Amino acid sequence: MKHGLIKKAVSCAAAAAMCLTGLSAIPAFADQTYYDNKTGTEDGYAFELWKDTGNTRMTITGGGTFSCEWSNINNCLFRKGQKFDCTKTYQELGDISIDYAVDFQPNGNSYMCVYGWTRNPLVEYYIVESWGDWRPPGQSYSLGTVYSDGGQYDIYKTTRENAPSIDGDTTFDQYWSVRKSKPQGNGSYIEGTISVSEHFKAWEKAGLKMGKMYEVALNIEGYRSSGKATVYGNNLKIGGSGNNGNNGNNGNNGSSDPTPIEGTLYTGSFENGTDYWQARGNASIAASSSKAYEGSKSLYISGRTSNWNGAELALDSNYFKAGSAYSFSTMAMPATSASLALTMQYDADGTTKYAQIAKADCTAGKWTLLENTNFTIPTGAKNCKVYIEAPDSLTDIYIDRAICAKAGYKAEGGSSNNGNTNTHSTTPTNTTYATNITAEYNAPSRQFKISWDPVKDADRYGIAVYLAGKWRVQKSDITTTSFVTPKCISAGTSYKIAVAARINGKWDTAGALKNASVIVARSGNNGNNGNNGNNDQPQTHNGYYVDPSKPMVAISFDDGTSPTNSGYRIIDALAECDFRATFFYVGNWIGSEDQVRYADSKGMEIANHTTTHPDLTKQSSQQIRSEYDTTYNKLKRIIGKEPSKLLRLPYLSSNWQVQQALYDVPMITCSLDTKDWDNASADQIVWTIQNAANNGSLNGAIVLCHETKSTTAEAMERVLPWLKANGYQVVTISDMFAAKGKTLNGGQIYTKVS
Repeated sequence: MKHGLIKKAVSCAAAAAMCLTGLSAIPAFADQTYYDNKTGTEDGYAFELWKDTGNTRMTITGGGTFSCEWSNINNCLFRKGQKFDCTKTYQELGDISIDYAVDFQPNGNSYMCVYGWTRNPLVEYYIVESWGDWRPPGQSYSLGTVYSDGGQYDIYKTTRENAPSIDGDTTFDQYWSVRKSKPQGNGSYIEGTISVSEHFKAWEKAGLKMGKMYEVALNIEGYRSSGKATVYGNNLKIGGSGNNGNNGNNGNNGSSDPTPIEGTLYTGSFENGTDYWQARGNASIAASSSKAYEGSKSLYISGRTSNWNGAELALDSNYFKAGSAYSFSTMAMPATSASLALTMQYDADGTTKYAQIAKADCTAGKWTLLENTNFTIPTGAKNCKVYIEAPDSLTDIYIDRAICAKAGYKAEGGSSNNGNTNTHSTTPTNTTYATNITAEYNAPSRQFKISWDPVKDADRYGIAVYLAGKWRVQKSDITTTSFVTPKCISAGTSYKIAVAARINGKWDTAGALKNASVIVARSGNNGNNGNNGNNDQPQTHNGYYVDPSKPMVAISFDDGTSPTNSGYRIIDALAECDFRATFFYVGNWIGSEDQVRYADSKGMEIANHTTTHPDLTKQSSQQIRSEYDTTYNKLKRIIGKEPSKLLRLPYLSSNWQVQQALYDVPMITCSLDTKDWDNASADQIVWTIQNAANNGSLNGAIVLCHETKSTTAEAMERVLPWLKANGYQVVTISDMFAAKGKTLNGGQIYTKVS
């Protein structure tokens, strides 16, 4: 933060550095070291060392990498990235992301962050991934939350008055995204991805306007502290398609915010960290590979000096409401046989209180399910936490697959020795790449466990997946013969994968790619997705069937994939009622391609909302066509088939030129606007739909909603069951017109079906 906000304090952290390993070689580069203020361009990256006082060192080591050290300073920063001429917005530059790998060792106040400036307005911005002994910017409230790249970030805005900036001393705003918890790596070494554009989008949705881009860089900063850092990886990508960092592991060892198991509000898998669990009392917690119920890791709780010591998870009051019922569960295993309890701590009436959720007598070395599918959070409860303890023992504890869900959700599983199986040979093969690649698909958690036979003399394995026309490395430091994917794989999807082996420091990448395998996510259900012999009516999955004689409505959802879980909640709410809907995606706002695939797997209609959401009446005919075609092709690539031809008009705006340019595209507006885009509450959204149903105007209507709104998700969870109970069908736009015998013609605008 040049001249920014960091609180003065003292702490100490030290750990051994690690080297980043991978499947590709790093080009040779002559190191250059600087000790005083310096700006320049080296190897395609702009860099800067800046300080006001003190001792600093910055060594440029090729590409985006560098190392730095500081002591006796007031304020200093070391950064490497790209600078721009302030003529383009971030949207015009294209999606921006950084893959990083950093050994970060601060002693006191420091940030490891993405840093930069914009003009018009003048803004200094930060995306803070890790910090020293103080979490910036020191405010007690946030403007919102960003869910990106497996992490959860709070949004803040601060103002600097008469302070130094890229335009001299002046007053300007600072925008912040700050991780809720530091990523947990291997000692001081952390790696992952920061999808920069996703934060920019979230800021703008929170009312923080972005200007023309001046800079984006990976930054190490210190304030009245000492420390050192080595940036092993800083791969800045500008102009890509953007994926919110959720379609691969990318070696991220950080504490993640995993995609919940279908139907849940929170799932802790502990594959990439502690998943927001914290130590309780004197206990220590860590993700451990020594035991696992699902996947390859669990949460290990040790060092308990009192019976109440254990691990706790703070509940978000936006999702867990006092007086409402929920399902809580976890698989648990004690090191020695003992009773284990799942308990809630909460504040009410000025005191801290406790309520038991579930308790069981557990056998050492065996997994036991602790579960209560209908636990009501006490009325008036605040600051709720769920925790695990052994009330009568100081035993160490393992937990795995921790779930918080709606009331009635029942987790699978019971007692088990370890939950892991291995049908592969233990005798190493003589090949130079992995063979006998198999994949087990877990439908509830939507993830694969990929396994292979060991390769003789191999000390590392790397796994790559073929996505969007390219091989993409997911992880290259695997030391076992299995890999568990993130929880984002939809049933029915297939992937081409390759597993390489490193022998004596060399990778046989060519051999691995030549012997790639195709894996398919099979849910294990009856697989009956047909139409039960009825070919006359629109129909897709499971119990979905459109009866033309009954009232129906097409509730549709705009914009892009949601940075929170509101999109998944809406899709699940529809599927649980055997309803379907049309989802209109803005191409450049698709943060998670997996969420689009998930909607498609549930039978939703995947449709177009242009690429950048402009007012089409202000575009040329060529621009109008490009806005449609670009997103159409992107959706086709994502779901692997032709998407719907429907287009939702941005701002519901059209004229004769738009209709001529899109002569073959049916254009959709709406006859009922829920006003969720204008911050309508969940109650207001529900009332709007129920009122239309009661007065008869809902039948045949196209309803406008936005999947990015948590209020909309809550409203759907309430109003969809009500519609079903009152005889309504919620269907896709195309199915509604087909059921009424109407044709959707290109170049025409539709608001409802008569």
